Amino acid sequence: MKLKTVAIAAAALALAVGMTACGGAASTAASSTASSAAASSEAASSEAASSEAEATSAEYTVYNTTGSKVTELYLYDAGSEDKGENLAGEGLADGESIVITRDVEADKQADVVYVLEFTTEDGNTQSFDTLHYEVAPISLKSVDAAAGATPIAFAAPEN
Repeated sequence: MKLKTVAIAAAALALAVGMTACGGAASTAASSTASSAAASSEAASSEAASSEAEATSAEYTVYNTTGSKVTELYLYDAGSEDKGENLAGEGLADGESIVITRDVEADKQADVVYVLEFTTEDGNTQSFDTLHYEVAPISLKSVDAAAGATPIAFAAPEN
């Protein structure tokens, strides 16, 4: 779409330059057409840039693969002491999932860092402190499975 608009503007400009050599009313009309096409092209470019900067939602599909019920689940801004509401509600049974969405202005999305924290019914609390603004599947791990680097995996569970 953008390329088409630019091509039309270039053709109109070439026509205007060619008609200028002939002089007269045709030159004025062609010049007016070229100006109109150029303005239209600029508007289309501006519209395309603005739509590219539109906010997109972050979406995390969180799967409970801990082997036990998750009784507390929070997704909050890193550095905040307010965890917000417990997203597990009445609890998230092993094998269940929940979709969490967040909306942030487009120009601030690159700076967003969340903490994903969860507690299982046996009292084990784990957190991942550097979750960025993105669309991602997240599998919560048990304490034993999380003995590696993180208590989560960025993958949906295999069936």
